[in-house]
Amino acid sequence: MKIKYDKLIRDKVPELIEKSGRKHTVKVLDEKEYHDALIDKIIEEINEFRATDNEEELADIYEALDCLVELKDYEPMHIDYLRLKKREARGSFKKRFLLVDVDENE
Repeated sequence: MKIKYDKLIRDKVPELIEKSGRKHTVKVLDEKEYHDALIDKIIEEINEFRATDNEEELADIYEALDCLVELKDYEPMHIDYLRLKKREARGSFKKRFLLVDVDENE
């Protein structure tokens, strides 16, 4: 019985499947497909983290984000600089504020 997944997997998973004696089919994604699959993976892992609150899911989010940063040829230190610049200008999320509404008539 075949189980269909159609999702991005870690690089060593095909080898692990083979070692278990099972057959599999993989496809190497082009850049656009990889970009979209990384975003789907990030959303998937965020949903899994929301459901489980497990730090391993956070590690998966970090890994997928790291791959996306590399794919986009962004400099990780620059991304961190932008994060810190935004934190300085607008703050963080540590105070847990939820904006309910703004009265624009005044």
